[in-house]
Amino acid sequence: MKLKIKKNTLRKRLLFFTVVFVISSMGSVFAGEGMEEQAVEYFKEALEAQKSGDIDLAITLYTKAIYTKSNYAQAHNNLGTAYAQKNDYAKAKEEYDRAVMIDSDYSIALKNLAIIYAERQDYEKFYEYWKRATGIGVYSPFLIDDEAKE
Repeated sequence: MKLKIKKNTLRKRLLFFTVVFVISSMGSVFAGEGMEEQAVEYFKEALEAQKSGDIDLAITLYTKAIYTKSNYAQAHNNLGTAYAQKNDYAKAKEEYDRAVMIDSDYSIALKNLAIIYAERQDYEKFYEYWKRATGIGVYSPFLIDDEAKE
């Protein structure tokens, strides 16, 4: 009879810890969803601030979105654009690079990097990023003037 009581107690403890584990795991899943929603909300507010010309507020809000959801490629890209609007091209490039590290096929961030390199007159890098973004090669007829061919 003692052995039966121990088995029941062991089962109850095992069931208790399993339930606690499942509930705690679900809590982190729900918290993750809430964090993502908060990041999207910051992102939307940042877009509005940027559209209205309040670049400093946009930078703050994009930064909050990234802090809330670190792998938010769009927020990194838009933060880069906000820095570019303030003529801080070094920070802009950093944010575009981060966006591309998160999503290597993110064409808008790739185009933004191409523009940064064109501004720096680093045409080799410009063409590299432009090709990655658009699929158009360096010697594409779309990038060459007819007059320049002769």
